[in-house]
Parts: sequence; C-alpha cells; structure tokens
Amino acid sequence: MSSNYGSIEQTNVEDDQNITNNDEFAIENLKGSKNNIIGWYFYSFSSEPFVVSAVATYIPILLEEFARKNGVSLDDHTLKCTSAMDKCVLGLFDNRLYIDTSSFALFTFSISVFFQTLVVISVSGIVDVWKSVQFRRNIILLFGSLGALSTILISQLGNQQFYLLAALAVISNSCYGVVNVVGNSLLPIFVSESLKYDSNIKTDIDTQVTVVSGYGASIGYSAALLVQTASLYIVGSKKRRGDLQSATFFVGIWWLLFQLPMYWLINDQKVAPQQDTQPNDNMRKRHSSTFKLSYIKYGWISLFKALQNARLLKDVVIFLIGWFILSDSVTTINSTAILFAKSELKMGTVGLIILSILTMVNAIFGASLIPQYIAKTFHKPPQTILIYLICWASVIPAYGILGFFFNSIGLKHPFEMYIMSVWYGISLGGLSAVSRSTFSLIIPKGKESTFFSLFSVTDKGSSILGPFLIGLLTDKTHQIRYGFFLLFIFLMLSLPIFSCLNVTRGKKEAVALSYIESEVENGETNESTRVN
Repeated sequence: MSSNYGSIEQTNVEDDQNITNNDEFAIENLKGSKNNIIGWYFYSFSSEPFVVSAVATYIPILLEEFARKNGVSLDDHTLKCTSAMDKCVLGLFDNRLYIDTSSFALFTFSISVFFQTLVVISVSGIVDVWKSVQFRRNIILLFGSLGALSTILISQLGNQQFYLLAALAVISNSCYGVVNVVGNSLLPIFVSESLKYDSNIKTDIDTQVTVVSGYGASIGYSAALLVQTASLYIVGSKKRRGDLQSATFFVGIWWLLFQLPMYWLINDQKVAPQQDTQPNDNMRKRHSSTFKLSYIKYGWISLFKALQNARLLKDVVIFLIGWFILSDSVTTINSTAILFAKSELKMGTVGLIILSILTMVNAIFGASLIPQYIAKTFHKPPQTILIYLICWASVIPAYGILGFFFNSIGLKHPFEMYIMSVWYGISLGGLSAVSRSTFSLIIPKGKESTFFSLFSVTDKGSSILGPFLIGLLTDKTHQIRYGFFLLFIFLMLSLPIFSCLNVTRGKKEAVALSYIESEVENGETNESTRVN
C-alpha cells in the first residue's frame, strides 16, 4: 500500500514538474514571440529606406546625371551634353550604341531586377531547407550588410564611373530582394507564434497578419520619411555635385546599423524536452548542422515545385497573375514620375526629394489606415480592397496622359507632381500592406519562403518588363510621357483578374495541400525508419 502511495506521489511530483517546465517554456516563448515581432519591425525599419529613398529616388537621378555628364547631344554627337540641352544620349561600348540618358536609368533598373530574381530564387530555397528562424535572420543580416556596403560605395564614385554606378546599383538591389523575400516569409510564422502564446490577442490570424503587416509597412515608411527628411537637409546645405551621393551614403549607413538589433531579437522558439524527438525536429537539426552547395539548386527545384503546387491552388495562380501585372505598373510609376519630373519639368534635386517625402507621409497613412480601419469598418474582403486601390492608383497615369491633349493640365507644372505624389503615396502604402497580407493567407504553411520567392519572382519579373518597355519608348520617342499609356493599360488589365480572387477558397486550398504534403512526408519518414 505504501509502495503504491509512493509511486502515486512520485508520479504527481513528475506531473507538477512537467507543468512547471511547460509554464516556463510558455513564458519564454511568449517573450520570444514578442521579440520576433519587434525584430521583424526592425527588418522593415532598416531596409525600407533603401528601396523607397535610394532605389526610387536617388539612384535613378544619379544614373541620369552620370549619363548626362558623359553624354552628347542627340542631334550632334560631337557636342558634349550640357544642362541647357533638352535631349541627350549616352554612348555605350565605345560609342557603338547610343541611348537616351533617361533610358540608361530605366535599363539599369531592369537589369538589376533580372539579377535580383536569380539571386532570390537561389537563396530562398535554402532557408526552407533549414526550417530555422535564426538561419533566416542570418541570411537577412548577410545580404543586408552587402547591400548596405554597395550603397555606401555609390557615394564614393566619380563622374566618369557610370558603369561602376550601374554595377553597384545591380548588386545593392539584388541584395535587397533577398532581404525582402526572407523577411516577408517570417511574417506568417511570427503571427502564428504570437497567437499561440499570447492569450491577450483576441483576433483571428487573418486579421492579425493584416494588422502586423500594416504596422510593418508604416514603420518602414516612417523610417524612409526620416531618411528623406535628413537627406533634404544634406542636399539643401550643399552646393556641389556630391550632395545626392552624400544622401545615398546616409541610406547605406542607416541600413547597415539599424538591421543589427535583429541579431538579438529574432530567434527560434524553445522546444519542450518531450517534443525534441519529433521526426521533423530531427530533420531540422540535421539540416541546420551542415551546409552543402547543392542546397542552392533546391531553391530552383522548390520554385518548380511551387509552380506545380500553385497549379493546384487556384487563387494563388489568380493572385500571382494579377500581381505580375499590378506590381509592374505600381513600381514603375515611381521611377517614371521621378525621371519625368527631372527631365521634362526640370525639377531640382530638392524638389524631387520633397516629392518623395510627400509620398512617404501618405504611404504611412495608407498602410495604417486602409488595412486597420477602412477594411474593418466597412467589412470588405482583401480582394475588394485591392480592386479599390487599383482604381485609385490608375488616376496617376491617366492624369499624365491628359498632358497630350491639354496645355495647362496633365502634369504640365511642378505643383501637379506634388498632388500626384500624395495620391500615389496612399495607393503605395495600401497596396504594400494589403497585398503582402493577402498572399500570406492563401499559401501553405511551412512553404513561406518558397512561395514568397514565387511572389518576389512574379513581382520582380514584371519589374524587368515595365522599365525596359518604357526605356524603349523613351529611347525611340525621347518623350517619357508615352510611358503613362503603358502604365494605365497594365493597371486596367489587373482589375478583372483580382475580381476573380477568393481568399476564403484560397485558404481552404492551402490547408488541403499542406495536409497532403504532410501525409506524404510522414509516409516517407516512416518508410525510411523501417528500412533503417
């Protein structure tokens, strides 16, 4: 009797100990989930100024300026280009090819996106092999550092080094692509963790993903606003050529320094001892212990598998087709407008930076207001919000087209650009938050990096096409305004596609596919165990 009692008492003690251990793990994981979300915000805070300030404003202007300083007159190639000349061309490859100076910036951006796509595909599959949050964090820090250093080097170039400027623009933009894809892949993971461990969060995962995504976009645009404001002071306080390069230097330093807190904040969640023997965790440990170059090809294999899986996910296909068209026009609007304002309206550097600041202020407004208040208040599904935002954005190229038919309106004066920058900022912020959160809801769990690489390939793949086509139009007509026709057509084409999107159906398809793949993987693991 005493022996049985002792056994029961020992069992109770072990149960109490397990409860205590589980409570400790729950507390640690609650803290870890909060830190991961904060770390994810630092990803946006550190890298967003690069794409918003450097890629969207500084680098295109520098590319056009370097091209002009090394260019010649359109009508007489023996005359050096001057600031008084309206049309200039740049001789490439020992003057075997002449292109418009604005086209040089557009073609460079198109090439940078092409290389960015190749790098993103090669890297994104690796992080899916590791199944480790810390590994993804290290990838973000590695490519973030390389991209930041490339941006800093841009500030040290001389006027004649336009080839090197283009090369550094390609490297820095490619690195940002990796940071962006891997960072976005962490969003659904961190939101799921926060809902699991934080009982104070009462919303469902759909709403929480949208809210966190909106906060991240707002924080990123806020950082870009701070950088642009500081750059305005830097440019305004200098009267020499290097002022814009000094602003680019500041962007690189910002990116390099503010990514560092992620090293301490972003970590894998603790696993209870009794859960350590799960097959998936053992596989994760094996992957995280060694690295093989052959894993690089896994990204391409994963991409092809994702394409195969996407065929089974109807709404993923619909979204990606629509996003291919939509992202091209939205991304290209900014670079086209900046080059248009500089070359056609003769706006100075300070005025162009003010345009960017206005865009950022209203992007913050759009990223926070649209997903968190408008969508909730009017109970509109994500696909409906996307359609509204597309219609809103289409006003910009449509207004630019009016310039062909009227002399006083249609982006004929600088003040019109300021109005359009406000309009564009609202659409940019809203689309950034809503598109990312919508896509994260319709992809299978455990395949976030692979599917977000597909998202990025779709996004960046289209961004190769838009600037290239507008560059060709500008090179042939020497009139960048024709690009607005192309942008408006792309936006209109995306409307009927997104009208077919059904997020509820897409979520069910993603869950079903995850279940099927899980059954297959478990079957393969059991078979391997029997053989061993």
